[in-house]
Amino acid sequence: MKKQKGLSVVAVLLVLAFVGFCLMLVFKVVPVYSEYGDVRNALKALSAETNVGEQTLRRDFDSKANVAGIVSVKGENLFVVAGNGSNYLRAQYQREVPLFGNVSLLFHFDTQAGQPPAQ
Repeated sequence: MKKQKGLSVVAVLLVLAFVGFCLMLVFKVVPVYSEYGDVRNALKALSAETNVGEQTLRRDFDSKANVAGIVSVKGENLFVVAGNGSNYLRAQYQREVPLFGNVSLLFHFDTQAGQPPAQ
């Protein structure tokens, strides 16, 4: 009699469950980091603008956020220092992503663009 080789049905189901969990995790996490990249790009673009005030920078961020689909941070939540020819913008925010039931992931983000103000 030959010895059987391969996975049992239970092992196949366990592998499929693990692969499914990993795919769910990827589908939940990738959009969060994609949004973070959009926030960074918006801050970088705004830091290059010259001769604008803080309220204008906040309003412009809200416009860019609306186009890019950024929902985690608003212009009013930014730390903005508008100066002579250079701007400093900083966004500190967190994003909670529910996984299943009462289990969720919490991401903390802190990004900045421009020359920091002198202390």
